[in-house]
Amino acid sequence: MSLENKTANWTELGVRPYDEVMRMQNTLVKLRASDAIGDTILSVQHPISINFGASQRDNQFSELLLGRVRKRYGNIEPDSVVKYLADEGISFHYSDRGGGATAFAPGQYVFYPIVKHGAITGKPSIDIGAYKSRIYLVLFDSLNNLGVNGIQVSDHQQFRDRNERRDAWIVRDGVTLKMGSKGIKISGDVAYHGFALYVDRDCILPNNMVNQCGYAPDEVKLWTVEHELGQPVSPSSVYDSVKSAMSRHFGYSGFVELTHLPTQEVVV
Repeated sequence: MSLENKTANWTELGVRPYDEVMRMQNTLVKLRASDAIGDTILSVQHPISINFGASQRDNQFSELLLGRVRKRYGNIEPDSVVKYLADEGISFHYSDRGGGATAFAPGQYVFYPIVKHGAITGKPSIDIGAYKSRIYLVLFDSLNNLGVNGIQVSDHQQFRDRNERRDAWIVRDGVTLKMGSKGIKISGDVAYHGFALYVDRDCILPNNMVNQCGYAPDEVKLWTVEHELGQPVSPSSVYDSVKSAMSRHFGYSGFVELTHLPTQEVVV
């Protein structure tokens, strides 16, 4: 489907390895660039895995993880860290998305829009800031739709002081809590990668293995929708909330559910 009728493709992948979904996404980016497909949103959860983004400064393992590696191997060389993770059943990946270190786990709902960003932002050329703003709005509205109130956005001074990040935050009992994140990449007129919502209670536990986006675990506190509401959230509620937010801020009138994704690139 194309954006002429304002619909977008939507595919729910369940729990899939990070590298598998990246291969899918890379193919879809090329298909979207050639207009062989319309805007396509992948919804997925990843097994426990650590991911480093394009911001080298913010790619850091936590002292907790490094201490465990040192205890097992007597050093904290990169190969030893990756071996430790593999032995624990945790995969490690580099990514070309924006941002720094993060950890994925089931219960963290990740959404990858592969889209023509200019049609969404109304900008005639690449404007990554304008597209990020749309992602933020989708992130905030998705949480609001799920019943999370009081979402805040850091101002410029807080961002420069590294007191908060420009993602989704709430304050509870004087503590600032992060409930979602984003990391995107733009290639020509196609934007990809996307954003994540922290939904199930246990999905944030693996983040103690990294300094998320360069922040030590005691600097950035994570919080989930289940924590906030005091009860589990159904997958359908999450999907409906995100679809509603994307319809509002990406301009879609509806979604076409795809059970099978195209796998072949188009030769032009």
